[in-house]
Amino acid sequence: MLGHTVETATPGLIALLAVSLVIAGLVKGVIGVGMPIVAFPMLSMLVDVQTAVMLLSMPLVLSNIPQALEGGLVGQTLWSLAPVLAGMIPGLWIGVAVLLNVDPAAAKIVAGVGVIVVAALNLLAPRLQIKRRMIGPVGLGAGFCGGLLGGIAAASGPLVFMFLLAKGLSGKAFTKEASMFLVVSSLLLASVLAASRTFDWHDALISALSTAPVVAGMLVGQKLRDAVPADAFKKLALLVVLMSGAQLVWEGMFG
Repeated sequence: MLGHTVETATPGLIALLAVSLVIAGLVKGVIGVGMPIVAFPMLSMLVDVQTAVMLLSMPLVLSNIPQALEGGLVGQTLWSLAPVLAGMIPGLWIGVAVLLNVDPAAAKIVAGVGVIVVAALNLLAPRLQIKRRMIGPVGLGAGFCGGLLGGIAAASGPLVFMFLLAKGLSGKAFTKEASMFLVVSSLLLASVLAASRTFDWHDALISALSTAPVVAGMLVGQKLRDAVPADAFKKLALLVVLMSGAQLVWEGMFG
């Protein structure tokens, strides 16, 4: 499906897809996160939501591997994420099933609502604290909801990031667990999509190649990081995402 889209696309469409990925990488480069929630609504205005999710799956894996592996302790990090990953797996399967089996208009509405919820949560940024005895159950729930949003809109991260912050992580410890979660969840997402009747491993290869414009945007964003107020930039980007999510819902209902 992704391969057919690329093969039949006009040069203009290819350019717009690449620009969308560069912009999303730019946001990640400046604020450190946010690539999928910026890229997904822009891509979904150019191609169907299923293709947009598949296109983002491998860049999510590849762009987070360096941070996930930095400093070693991979086994310890995965063990710490165990409740989240256990909840993520069924959530992602259900999300992908919804993505692949509803009609395109309904898929746009569901994905648009998901984008709006994620962007609103990031804007509000509630400061939560979780008691130690509740980390397992809350992590399981956060993982399930994150997997659900990941399967529907390639946005598995934000809810899980809120959980990681609420359990007291910060700095490099937060970055490492967040990146490891994105690598594992996105790799599973790419595998589930590639194993479906809708996509194949040729599509996964095209998705992997689309990491290049994301990385280009990240490199530019990292150079701009000191010159751009990160908090203001983040809020502006999330407001654009909110409007894009609303546009997806509108197109699904009335397009």
